[in-house]
Amino acid sequence: MASPWVNDALSHAQSAFSSKTDTNILEVGGGSRTHIPLKGARYTVVDISKEQLEKNQDAAERILGDAQTIDYGDRHFDACVFWDVLEHLESPRSALLRAHDTLSPGGLVFVKGPILNSAKGIFTDLTPWWTHVLFYRYVLRQKNAGKPGYAPFRVEHAAEASHSEIAGTLKDLGMDVVFVGEYVSTQVHALKDRIPPLYWLYEAFGLLLRTTSAGKIGGRETEFLIVAKCRGQSRSVSSH
Repeated sequence: MASPWVNDALSHAQSAFSSKTDTNILEVGGGSRTHIPLKGARYTVVDISKEQLEKNQDAAERILGDAQTIDYGDRHFDACVFWDVLEHLESPRSALLRAHDTLSPGGLVFVKGPILNSAKGIFTDLTPWWTHVLFYRYVLRQKNAGKPGYAPFRVEHAAEASHSEIAGTLKDLGMDVVFVGEYVSTQVHALKDRIPPLYWLYEAFGLLLRTTSAGKIGGRETEFLIVAKCRGQSRSVSSH
């Protein structure tokens, strides 16, 4: 069963491109598979991991490169997708600017990522990477976790990757933010189902954060999805 954020993203994509027969989609940091499986679409995937690109069976074109510095040349796309990638970059804004420059008029940007000031986001930021590997291996039961080309990937959690900053950047680029959704991660549900004592410790941590911050941090919703639409011609990266 698809997650609710995938369903919401796919719904917007299907609505926008239902009449197109040649939809071109750029997946930035797309990794090993597409997250918006739109029938008939052509996918170009950019990733810094050779191992991830080699596993991707959805891509018509694979580009090994850094989303923050890549030159897309004369490529043009109907949609750009950032799926759990901006939190891993030192400069999320640079990646957004470069991808935006490839958008056709009326094109869409999809950004899915963690809510950085949620209980999960803060806990992730405070704990070392090896604990994330253990979580993926023994709670999520992903035996290859931490190996080259496999999650969890190290995170930067730059302030530019917060959903408020991302929405602001997209608006600065002349885009309309048409949808914002917030969700509870499947990882949290897995923790509750498989190791209840750790889940309740996690819940207590979140409650402490919410209580001491008057509800400003430590929220239960852990993931966001933003969909933005380009109003007209894209702006050149060199002008920013």
